[in-house]
Amino acid sequence: MISSATNVAGTVFGIASSLIGGLFRWATIGLFTFYFVAQGPQFRRALLSRMRPERQARVLFVWEQAIQQTGGYFYSRLLLAVINGSGMYLTLRLTNVPFAAPLAIFEGLVAEFIPIVGTYIGGAVPILVAFLAAATSLASPAAGLWAVGYVLVYQQIENYILSPRITAKTMSLHPAVAFAAALIGGALGGLFMAFLALPVAGVIQASVKEWSKSYDVVGDVLTAPKPVPVREHLLMRVRSRFRSRTVPPGDGSDR
Repeated sequence: MISSATNVAGTVFGIASSLIGGLFRWATIGLFTFYFVAQGPQFRRALLSRMRPERQARVLFVWEQAIQQTGGYFYSRLLLAVINGSGMYLTLRLTNVPFAAPLAIFEGLVAEFIPIVGTYIGGAVPILVAFLAAATSLASPAAGLWAVGYVLVYQQIENYILSPRITAKTMSLHPAVAFAAALIGGALGGLFMAFLALPVAGVIQASVKEWSKSYDVVGDVLTAPKPVPVREHLLMRVRSRFRSRTVPPGDGSDR
């Protein structure tokens, strides 16, 4: 009896310690962000005062891009959370699942603001509640299946239609770059790094555009802006080979 009580107390203490530690970390990040934003002009002036004038302009450009990319990231995530949560709310509401609104809000926020695993964590809670409500006759018998179907269908729509278009408009990031950034951030630092991976990728992309040189692309079939039909592709190949084998006049080959 005493050992069971000790185990329960240890488990509760461990959960409480994890929660307190997580709250402390997020509070520290929030305070740092607040002071960083509040003292932004002073900090920028102190930083730029140690640089040459031409470098100051570039640093200010990257700084502005960082603010825009971060704002675009949160805007895109919030917009997707509203769309996702609204769809989940309609699904739960139509199947008479109780607490549809808080479940939909939880699912939308967690699924969109926690990369990779957020979809499964956010969708598991309303799905479980829907199955329990169906088992106790508080909701439609197929409420759990409808919730599962919504999560699966919406995830495909978001991955291939919504997320690439919204992210491209708000952050100017290619969908492949955004996906790779989230994977790399999650592998390096867990959920928090994956959460900040897209803004960081946007800043890196802006820095590369600012400090790297760009050149004109040579004209070729492989670099054509639009897909070339197969017949035209073969004709262009034949013409290019024929021109390369043509001997210039006046070199003595006509003798």
